Amino acid sequence: MTANVFAKVWKARFGLMLLAAFCITVLTASPSKANTSLTGPCPVVINQPGQYSLSEDLTCPPDVDGIDIEASNVTLLLAGRTIAGTCGTGIGIHVLGTSTVPLTTVGILGPGRIRDFSSNFLADYSADSFVNKVKVESQCPNNVGFLINTTSSHWALIRDVVRAPGTSYGLLLFGPNNVVALCNIDDTISVDTNNNVIVDNIANDNLGGIFVEGSNNQIYANTTNNNSNYDGILVSAGALGNIVSENKAFNNLPYDMEDDNPDCGTNIWEGNKFNAANLTCIH
Repeated sequence: MTANVFAKVWKARFGLMLLAAFCITVLTASPSKANTSLTGPCPVVINQPGQYSLSEDLTCPPDVDGIDIEASNVTLLLAGRTIAGTCGTGIGIHVLGTSTVPLTTVGILGPGRIRDFSSNFLADYSADSFVNKVKVESQCPNNVGFLINTTSSHWALIRDVVRAPGTSYGLLLFGPNNVVALCNIDDTISVDTNNNVIVDNIANDNLGGIFVEGSNNQIYANTTNNNSNYDGILVSAGALGNIVSENKAFNNLPYDMEDDNPDCGTNIWEGNKFNAANLTCIH
């Protein structure tokens, strides 16, 4: 490893430590109000700050959301409950700020399940928030597990699970500066934007593992095995300045690891374990 590459990888690992500290701070933040119990029918709307607890399962009709969060400083405890939609319609949990009133400090805390919505979790106009220990289950085609939209950033997705083999994407990042850590996704993780940290996740047994279309991301210590169509880890043409290090990828088709930039561009691939790669600059 050259001195320049070593410095960049060390900087990435230091950044991971800082982000871990940020996640701990977010996950342990206390809301300002006492616990309020939530019941149906759908949609349940939260428009005041405070701590809320789901006290029953929700089953939502077609094209109706499960829970809409429209206020900052909200903690939602799923308390082991299930939010169920009608296949491929509506949004399970929608964090719904606006361009004039963006939301901050929203926490979704499991255990709990979301299933069978078009988007099972969607963040719009929001930042500095988290989803922790939430499980998405779905057999519906063409839906998304977790979606951070272009208007949102600085979300921490920690220890979440997707068990939805029919979904288009298990986890889709359109907004920048997010942390995805310790998640177990049996569908594709797609990083379509910049400055994200994707660390210690599992993305096995699907069409593709981790797709990177943005720049300056850190893809570190993930496992992507047995994906059948679109590689274990794929960095697309024009996606530059990414650090892809210490990941494991085996038995993926066509490649375990692929970089579509000539000679990997400015991407750094270092310390990865794999069988097949498309370029010799992938290490």
